[in-house]
Amino acid sequence: MSNHNTIPHTIRRLGVPIILLWLGVAAVTNIAVPRLEAVAKAHQVGMSSASAPAFQAMKHIGKVFKQFKSDSAAMIVLEGDQPLGDDAHRFYDTMIRRLEADTKHVEHIQDFWGDPLTASASQSNDGKAALVQVYLAGNQGDALAGESVDAVRDVVDHTPPPRGVKAYVTGQAPLITDQFEVGNKGLLKVTLITLLVIVLMLLWVYRSVITTMMVLVAVLVELAAARGVVAVLGNLGLIQLSTFAVNILTLLAIAAGTDYAIFVLGRYHEARAGGEDRKSAFDTMFHGTAHVVLGSGLTITGPSFV
Repeated sequence: MSNHNTIPHTIRRLGVPIILLWLGVAAVTNIAVPRLEAVAKAHQVGMSSASAPAFQAMKHIGKVFKQFKSDSAAMIVLEGDQPLGDDAHRFYDTMIRRLEADTKHVEHIQDFWGDPLTASASQSNDGKAALVQVYLAGNQGDALAGESVDAVRDVVDHTPPPRGVKAYVTGQAPLITDQFEVGNKGLLKVTLITLLVIVLMLLWVYRSVITTMMVLVAVLVELAAARGVVAVLGNLGLIQLSTFAVNILTLLAIAAGTDYAIFVLGRYHEARAGGEDRKSAFDTMFHGTAHVVLGSGLTITGPSFV
């Protein structure tokens, strides 16, 4: 046996242990830690770069005025059917006291409407709406900021308003939190649709249920292993995640796994159609696709570390 065929021969000879190894990796990593979405939510990275001038300016403002340490803020809007009266002010004061008591999630409140001298600055011209800005713990997009948004919403939801008055939580931090939640909820649907399209495409190309299922199983194992390994790294605190990273990882793993499987099967079928036996066709497939798969993989992963 020539040195040229040593690697494909070794892979072919150890095929079963290699398959069992990846099955074990997929099983252990998905059992040992929570699901990737749960890990990402607990170890979410902030949206703003620490070196961004706007982020640094925001932090500097909070430091100079000794009000807040993050770039997260939410706006609470009160809206009434009629001009806001004393009952709306009592509701507002109760809500503000509850927010101020939550020092873990609330860093500062710009209580303009609670002061007669500044109330008009935070009230609409018709007197039917007022707003208050709440500075939250945690930078926009990270786990603590999401927890802080949930805490503010909980206070607003559990403070009974007077008749005809409603309170809403809005602003950049709640918007980002909502985007993450929608992204997590939509991931399963997008994944299932993607897999369905792949199955239909493979059936149309190969005209074989067995070949299609073989590729699909390989892609699912690869997807489970990739998600599991990333979940372990995130759970150990070695990397930080976001909803966008989880979505990209899942869809990229499916796409890359399917492409590589098509490369391998296509080259193998070409060799078999050319009259080669199974072993020779496997060697031909390896030498014709290994460098392509390696180069493609490095192209995908390389920019992530630049």
